[in-house]
Amino acid sequence: MHQHGVAHLDLKPPNILVPTDGGRLSIIDFNKSLRIQGTESMFCGIVGTTGYLAPEVEASQGLYSAIRGDLWSCGKTLEELCFLCSPSRERNALLEIARELMNDDPKQRPMMSDVLKRLAYYKVDANTGPGYFR
Repeated sequence: MHQHGVAHLDLKPPNILVPTDGGRLSIIDFNKSLRIQGTESMFCGIVGTTGYLAPEVEASQGLYSAIRGDLWSCGKTLEELCFLCSPSRERNALLEIARELMNDDPKQRPMMSDVLKRLAYYKVDANTGPGYFR
């Protein structure tokens, strides 16, 4: 999505569909999305859902990176998914990724392409949550 010049601005669990057959997830509800040019495209204004807003968005203190705001929201969503799962080594690893995405410093948040490479090592079943290392 970001690689195609779109920042969602309202990522949260209800806007992410996870198929039960283990296929690709789908992101829906692009009503608040924004066309962007580059990873550091700046935006101002509070757009999104309370509880899933990056600190810099919620503070509404000027311009912020729309993509880095999305990254924080992804981290929050991943964190919530992990808390639905039983404690395990894999869950802890996913929680670490979530915490990195939710870094208070937007520039320290890993880009989604890097996160996806790390997530490729996991099998996640929509019915049971994080599974095992491949």
